Amino acid sequence: MGAEALALIGLVAGVWKGISGRKAYNEQANQYDEAGVLLEKEAYRDAAVIEDEGKRFAAEQKQQYLGSGVQIGGSAVVTLAQTDKWTATKAENTRSRGRALRAYNERSGSLARGQGRAAFIGGIAEGVTSAVGIYGKAKAGFGGGKGLKEGTYDPRSPDNWGHNPPR
Repeated sequence: MGAEALALIGLVAGVWKGISGRKAYNEQANQYDEAGVLLEKEAYRDAAVIEDEGKRFAAEQKQQYLGSGVQIGGSAVVTLAQTDKWTATKAENTRSRGRALRAYNERSGSLARGQGRAAFIGGIAEGVTSAVGIYGKAKAGFGGGKGLKEGTYDPRSPDNWGHNPPR
């Protein structure tokens, strides 16, 4: 096989590795994004349930006050207002948690996409480096001694200078 073909194989292998890494990280990023959307929707549903339960509880309180002959005024109004405020606060906290979880997952997805880009660029760089190295070795004869000139460093030579000392 020619040096060019071997170098091309090394280049393609590196690029393929980069593409595969990018694809894997992008899939992971998409999963983060989908999980964030689901968690936010779930939090909004939970908040709606909290608000509904709060309204029902406030209505029950009001009915109990009226049933026991208490006028809706003064401390009864304060109690009902506190119930509404507590419900609204708890529902908003739940929504806020959902938004935070979605934002966290979106940041995680963004980081994964960045890692995918890095894997892609790294794969291409690795492929180019591999191709250049393979091409250079192939042109030099895969280290079989070809390409060494008299007087150059050769670690296989007894005196390490490419010639044998006189005896």
